[in-house]
Amino acid sequence: MSVIRSITAFAVLLNLLILTSTRHASADEPLLESDVLPILTKNCMGCHGGLRKQGKLDLRTIPAMLAGGESGPAIVSGDSSKSELWHRIESDEMPEGDDREKLSAKEKSAIKAWIDAGMPTVSAKQQNVDPLLPADKKHEPREVATAIDKHIERFLKSANLQPVAVCDDIEFLRRVYLDLTGRVPTAEQATQFLDNSTADKRTQLIDTLLATPEFGQQFGRTWRDWVCPPELPSDDNGGAQPHKQANEFGKWMGEKFAAGEPWDKITREILTVKGEIKSSPQVIFFGLVGKGGKTTPDGTAQAVASLFLGVQLQCARCHDDPYRDWSQQQHWAMSAFFGRSQGDFNKIEVGKGPSKKPGEIEIPNTAFVNSGTSVNATFLDGKEFKVEGNEDLRKPFVDWLVTKDNPFFARNFSNRVWFYLFSKGIITPIDDTRKLNPPTHPGLMKLLAAEFAVSDYDVKHLFRSICNSQAYQRTSQMAPGTDEQMVYALTKSYARMPIRLMTADSLYDSLAMAFGDKLDLRTRSKDSVTGQAAPVADAYLEFHRRFGTNEEDAKDFTHGIAQMLTMINHPRLLEGSKSLDEYVKQNKEAKPEQVVEWLYLTTLSRRPSKEEIGEATNYIGETDDTNKAYTGVLWMLVNRSEYILVR
Repeated sequence: MSVIRSITAFAVLLNLLILTSTRHASADEPLLESDVLPILTKNCMGCHGGLRKQGKLDLRTIPAMLAGGESGPAIVSGDSSKSELWHRIESDEMPEGDDREKLSAKEKSAIKAWIDAGMPTVSAKQQNVDPLLPADKKHEPREVATAIDKHIERFLKSANLQPVAVCDDIEFLRRVYLDLTGRVPTAEQATQFLDNSTADKRTQLIDTLLATPEFGQQFGRTWRDWVCPPELPSDDNGGAQPHKQANEFGKWMGEKFAAGEPWDKITREILTVKGEIKSSPQVIFFGLVGKGGKTTPDGTAQAVASLFLGVQLQCARCHDDPYRDWSQQQHWAMSAFFGRSQGDFNKIEVGKGPSKKPGEIEIPNTAFVNSGTSVNATFLDGKEFKVEGNEDLRKPFVDWLVTKDNPFFARNFSNRVWFYLFSKGIITPIDDTRKLNPPTHPGLMKLLAAEFAVSDYDVKHLFRSICNSQAYQRTSQMAPGTDEQMVYALTKSYARMPIRLMTADSLYDSLAMAFGDKLDLRTRSKDSVTGQAAPVADAYLEFHRRFGTNEEDAKDFTHGIAQMLTMINHPRLLEGSKSLDEYVKQNKEAKPEQVVEWLYLTTLSRRPSKEEIGEATNYIGETDDTNKAYTGVLWMLVNRSEYILVR
């Protein structure tokens, strides 16, 4: 048994779900990633990992285990009786030291069984998984959607799980508008869809929304948030932070996405940019991922690895990563491609960076080991690179990065889009792709990566394919009394859509639409001289700070008392709505129930029930000021949990 299985019941369930797709042949066969690696990480890596390799023994990977150390091979695959590592564990010689806790009988049993079984891994079992569609041509979105669902159905069948039903039109309408445009639909847009009886109206709506500038705007600011650190760097003149420039970067990316530009072209324009930010908004990227607003080769390498390759290199900056396959040499070999660039979030120059020679970089003295060592530029997959003249090495790096046979590029973007839509990547964390962290659905991951690459990195095609799947269109609703562990299992296996929280941008745009103007929910204070209320901070920035969400987990409900009090008490939400005033003006004969229906469609994207109509009209009938009563209904609707959640 794995030590992981003793943590929580939830962890048990998730572990079983992950392994059901790979344990058809032998249900009890231990696997490296789930059963053995947690034991080794907890008890052995401190002495036999990246920083320390006592006896020259490295236990991070199977090849290293087989190679062994000074005493010879640590393990003989398939025979624990001939494996030196097992003998030392069995006799309690390992872990060493009188103060070290020895392995339990269950932990020992897991390691012995794993060695005798031939050291099986999840990764090895996933290598030959059928992606269901050939990788040599682009397919129609519905065909890809069908293949997506087949992968998930196979997983669910092996896990003995039944998916929930496909959601109704109301749930789908609101979800797809928020995901693809970053706001709820208008009352008119909601009515048009809900009253449409066409069989393929969902596909039509997906196509319509992907063709809007709002799609680009929403996904552009999503990438802005992925790139931006939690706290933006400050410039040298007064400490101003580049919030405006960061927003311009998101807008620039949004325009590219809206125009249908392929991801490899957008990537190239980001990573090879030079000049000033006033003409090239993407210049800010290098300053944001550097240090103190200044570009650094290692900061760029780590950000590029995370955002464009889906791997974590940060630990390898100072030493070999004890938990991953990345060495310090690989980290700085990748950094060398960016060693001749310098600047900040306002300007980038090429040819004047910290590297003394093109394609060569020196490990700084801030690293734990090997400081002063010179490292030559090498691609992350080990492919060597030869410098020619004084060229901008970022260009050949991007050439390597965006090739269709690059094992990282298409997979990483596909995984990020899946994460964006489902709040969970097929590989989790989304920037930790490695053999010891395999995808939960390997065939699905292969399918999406191959389809994205063969489509020439068509972003809209990827979204269109996923959004047309039943997996995306499943309901988030569960029958009352459903076991909490079952809800968790269904959500993690894509048999149910998670309930998510609106992002700050989506909430801001949706509220602004409902109230008919730019929304100002800033805290206000009295000016000590004039006695007048004075706004504090920028309206949008203040809203974003107050209602910001956890970008790593949209299911994490970060809205609490402060946000609730703002929504309930802020006078702006009780001052009235220009949108509401305009509707009443254009529909002078509208009855109260018609206005209430319009308010529900504007906010919750659905028509009210008879009970809701009755409650609202009774409230309106009890006041002398009808318009004020309508505003009260609107206030009530935007303060419902139904409004702020993406179901």
